[in-house]
Amino acid sequence: MEMEVLRDILENPLLRSTHARNRADIKKRFPELTRCAHEHFLSIHKYITRSPQRFYSHSVYSKFLKWLEDRNRTSQAAFQQYLFEHDAELNRAFLHLEEVNNLDWHDFFEKLDDFELIRFIDQQIHPTYLRLTEAVFAPLCRIVAHFSRLDSGKGTDGLALWPIVQELGKTSLYEVVNPYKHIVRNAIAHGGITYLQNEILYRDKKGNEETHSDTDIVRTFDDLLDTCNALALGFSIFLLVNQPHGYKLPQQLLLDKLKEETKAPWWEVIGCTPSRFTGLNQLIVYCRPNTSDFGKVQISTFQTGVLAERFAPGYDRYFLSIRSTSSLPGWAAFDGKKLHELRNKKKTVIEDYKGVIQDGLIFYVPRIKTPRLIARIHNIVLSVKLHLPIVLSDIRRQLGWPEIHVREAKIHRNGWGAVLNGNIFLDLPAGDVGQDLIRKFRRRIIRKTLSEARRRTSIFNISRFLPLGFARISVFCKDYRRRRLSGFGLDRHLVCTIQVKRIQRIRSPDIIGSTIEQLGGYRIAWNRAWLEEIKGQQDAPPGHYSPDAP
Repeated sequence: MEMEVLRDILENPLLRSTHARNRADIKKRFPELTRCAHEHFLSIHKYITRSPQRFYSHSVYSKFLKWLEDRNRTSQAAFQQYLFEHDAELNRAFLHLEEVNNLDWHDFFEKLDDFELIRFIDQQIHPTYLRLTEAVFAPLCRIVAHFSRLDSGKGTDGLALWPIVQELGKTSLYEVVNPYKHIVRNAIAHGGITYLQNEILYRDKKGNEETHSDTDIVRTFDDLLDTCNALALGFSIFLLVNQPHGYKLPQQLLLDKLKEETKAPWWEVIGCTPSRFTGLNQLIVYCRPNTSDFGKVQISTFQTGVLAERFAPGYDRYFLSIRSTSSLPGWAAFDGKKLHELRNKKKTVIEDYKGVIQDGLIFYVPRIKTPRLIARIHNIVLSVKLHLPIVLSDIRRQLGWPEIHVREAKIHRNGWGAVLNGNIFLDLPAGDVGQDLIRKFRRRIIRKTLSEARRRTSIFNISRFLPLGFARISVFCKDYRRRRLSGFGLDRHLVCTIQVKRIQRIRSPDIIGSTIEQLGGYRIAWNRAWLEEIKGQQDAPPGHYSPDAP
C-alpha cells in the first residue's frame, strides 16, 4: 500500500493514463527507445505533437542516428571523451534550439504586404537563421566533421562553420548541409543584403552574390530548422538509449525530461540553474504553479524535488523557487544526499522520505484558499478533460477512423451564406490512404472544418452564424506548416479537394489535371500526382502506402 502511495506521488494518478499513452506513441514512432533502460523519455513526445518540432527531417534523423550508433560501436571511448569535452557547447546548442522553437511565428504568419514581409524577414528570419547556423547547426555537425577528419588521418583544428560544411559533404550525411547557404549566412552576418522587388540579393565580403525570392528564403529557414531538430532528436534518442553505457545527458535535456515528467495542468517547471548556498552545491528549479489548491502544489513540489535529484544527481541541495500570481512567493528545499541514498535503496516506502524536505516546509500561501469540496470537484472535472479525449481517440483507432486535424479554416460572408476555405491533414491509424476512406468521411471533414472555422471567428462576425453556402477543403496525407499548405501546389501529399456548392454564382476552378467525382452534393477533385503515387504503391510488392515516405 505504501509503495502504491509513493508511486502515485511520483507519477500523478490524474496523468498516468495520458503519460502511458504518450510513451506508447513515442515507442511506436521511435522503436529505438524500446531499448531504453527507463521510461523517462516523455520529452521526445514534442517531436510528434508540437510545432515546429514535428516537422523534423525524417531522413536526416535516421542517418544521423545510424552514424551515432556506428561511431559508438567503433570508437566508444574516443566518442565519449569528445562529448565530455564539448558538453557545455552542446548544452548551449539545445538551449538555443529550444528558444528558437518557442518563437510564435513558425507554423504560420498572416498574409503580409511587401513592406511587412521585408520587415518580417529582416527582423525575424535573418537573425534567427544566423543564430541557428552558429549556435545549433555548427556544434551538432562538428561531431561528425571531427571524426570524419580523424578517420582520414587529418587534424581537427580549425573546424569552423564552413570547414564543417565542406567536411560533411564528403560523408554519408551530405544532405544535412543542403539548407545551409554560405553566401546567405555571410551576407546576413556582414550586412550585405539588398531588398529587390519580391527578391533579396545576398553579397558576401568577397563579392559573391546570390538572389533568392522572399518565399524561398523563408523555406530555406524552415528547412534548416527541420534539419536542426532532426539532429537534436537523433542525438537525444542516442543518449537516452545509451545512458547505461556511460553517456551523460546535457543539462538542457535533463531539464526537458524534468519539465515533461512533472508537467500538470496546474504546474510547470520553466528552468533550472546551478548555484552555491553556504558552501553547498545547489540546483535551483524554477516552478510556476497555476492553482490556489495547496494540496496540488504540495504533491507537485515533492514529485519535482525527487525527480530533479534523479535526473540531475550530484547536488547537495535542490531548491524549488515557486512563483504564482495566485499566491505569495513560495519555496521548498530538498536534501540532495538523502534523496541520493533513497534512490539507491532497493525498496522504499513513503515514510522513508520523511526529512528529505528541509525543515519539513513547503511554503506556498494562496491569496484565496480553495475549499476542500471545490478542490475535489475540480479534480473530477480535470480527470474527465484529460481522459475523455484519450477514450474517444482509442475508439476511433479501433474503428479505423482517421484523426482529422484542421490546419487552416476561415469563413466569410457571401450573400445569405458562409463561404468556407480550409486545409486538413488526415492522420490514419495504419498509415493507409485510400479513396474509399475519403469518400466515407467527406461529410465529417466538412463538418469539423466548419466547426473549427466558426470557433476561430469572433462572435461579433455575422458569418459565424450563417448557414454554409460554399466550402472548399484541401485534404493532405502529410502534415506541413500552415504557411506552406496555403501555397502547396500539386505535390503528391495533396490528396484532393472537397467542394460543397449551395450558392450557385460562386465559381471555383478544380485542381489542374484532376479526376472529378460527384457524390451527391460533394464534388471531389482527386490530385493526379497522388493518384499516380498510390497506383505505384499498389503495383509495388506487398506493403502499404506511407505518407511520410521521402
